[in-house]
Amino acid sequence: MSVIGVKVLVGTLFFLLSSLAFVSMLHMLGAPHTPHAKGLRMIHRAAGMIAVILYIVVAVMCIVIDVRQAGDVNPRGAIHFLFAVLFIPFIVLKVLIIEKYPELRNRLLAIGSILFAVVFVIFATSSAFYLVRAVGKVPGELTPRIGEDLTFEKELFVVKCSKCHRLDKPLSARKTSEQWQQTVETMRQKDVTWISPEEASRITRFLIALEGQQ
Repeated sequence: MSVIGVKVLVGTLFFLLSSLAFVSMLHMLGAPHTPHAKGLRMIHRAAGMIAVILYIVVAVMCIVIDVRQAGDVNPRGAIHFLFAVLFIPFIVLKVLIIEKYPELRNRLLAIGSILFAVVFVIFATSSAFYLVRAVGKVPGELTPRIGEDLTFEKELFVVKCSKCHRLDKPLSARKTSEQWQQTVETMRQKDVTWISPEEASRITRFLIALEGQQ
């Protein structure tokens, strides 16, 4: 599985567990004295703790693997980063109220709702974005039908090449195989830490296959 695939998987689990923690919190606050309250509390804590651990895992992966993208300030990435940072103070505030300030527990519903909204935006701007794109539900110019065997190559092309320019230009270009190899290598030399030789080869393969269909 690719690095992107791992991050999408972990991010999706983070969202699902956060959703479980939020729903169990709603049930607890709505019926605190029911026979199921204790079980809901355990589910809430377990789902919340695992979600926080997954958040840390994704954060470390992004820092270690994507630190070379420090100059990338595309709007989606900026929104994702902003809400990922906002997650930290809200989760700390929630834990402090539960453990240290019981008199403020009437604020937990509002804080939990804001926290879940933050989680939803984090998921929507990262894992959900890649999931939607993976199944081809993206604008027409980004969805050439070239066969399942080049799905990974297509993913590389979209992720790597969109860092520096729009994708409609290469998708509409007409070049020979040798010209595509030269073009991709020229782009790679602009930042050799962003596109490896193997990734360049895969991207070239995608563009050549697409050229054959056009």
